[in-house]
Amino acid sequence: MKQYILLFLLAICTSAFAQIPSGRSKTVTMFADFQPAIIKLKDGKSSVHKQTNIFMKNSTLVYKKMPTGEIMEASMPVVESITVGERNFINVKNQLAEVVATEGNASLVRVRTIDIETMKGEYLNNSTITNSSMLDDLSAGRAIGESMSTTRMDGAEEEEPYPLVDTYYYVAGGKVTLAHERSVKLVIKKDQRKEYQVTTSLNFNWARQEDLVKLLKFFN
Repeated sequence: MKQYILLFLLAICTSAFAQIPSGRSKTVTMFADFQPAIIKLKDGKSSVHKQTNIFMKNSTLVYKKMPTGEIMEASMPVVESITVGERNFINVKNQLAEVVATEGNASLVRVRTIDIETMKGEYLNNSTITNSSMLDDLSAGRAIGESMSTTRMDGAEEEEPYPLVDTYYYVAGGKVTLAHERSVKLVIKKDQRKEYQVTTSLNFNWARQEDLVKLLKFFN
């Protein structure tokens, strides 16, 4: 039996802080196929690109350069947002974060990435790495086709090989707050503290999206 893992396994470390396990994926991109997207830049310009995707190494925008079909990674500092169908993503810390809920002027957003640490724990000791260069050539605006390739190892071929993690943030008034108890407590106003304590004490779970949505009111 054969299984595939990313060539960047040995090169990247991912913090588990405030990350929530989110199932698994068969692909290293958010969408199985490249999708049309409206891309808005921070300078106000916008355009439609027919072949885009989100590379879940660290949730960056990738696109196919025409007419060659070469896969490129966008320069994330210049990207403000993208829209794919009815799904909206904004740039948070140079990662594409999907807007999952909005209340007033505040939004709850989610960054979904591949859990490299879990992959290491599951596979590294049994893998046969065939390319040690991995992501050495990956940088903003450069071709990343080879970086998105895979290498074989022993394992179950049909199993989805890429474990995913979600990191949530609150975005309001240009400020970004990690959806984590310690971070949120710092922004709660004095006159909100009692209501906040009640909200977070009734079977509240920081790893559950629907519970995180309940805190949006405190960011308006």
